[in-house]
Amino acid sequence: MNADKVRILFFDTSALVKRYHHEKGTEAVDVAFNQEGIRIISDVSVIEFFSAFARKVRRGEITKEDFQVTIKEFADDILSGIIQLEQLGENEKRIAATLIEKYGLSENLRTLDSMQMAVIEKLGSDYIDCVYCVDLPLISILKQEGFVVLNPDQDLT
Repeated sequence: MNADKVRILFFDTSALVKRYHHEKGTEAVDVAFNQEGIRIISDVSVIEFFSAFARKVRRGEITKEDFQVTIKEFADDILSGIIQLEQLGENEKRIAATLIEKYGLSENLRTLDSMQMAVIEKLGSDYIDCVYCVDLPLISILKQEGFVVLNPDQDLT
């Protein structure tokens, strides 16, 4: 990577939630958000994000008020450009189906993960410097597809 090149980081929802809820891996995500660079998520992550935090409310990990504050912080990060959204379009849906055909028979590639993967594939490994992801089956497939992956839950020291 060229030292002058802006780092492009893609965040799967499994890693993104760590920015808004302190848990294992939060420190690694915080480091990524404090560095210069472009942070990208797919628009699918917005729905997954809401679902992940709704689940935290149901489990008693956060309150309904915490949920509302978190959703606002997340929206503010998108509106301010701290996080950029990449759209899942019709072509990416076809790519997702192809990925399930390629990996789904032998590996645990779920529907939403295939959609995330399709957006990542659209951008490409030449563009994305690193994908932040905690989902182990998705990490395996990302690596097979030639992407550099950082799992924030792993010890980075």
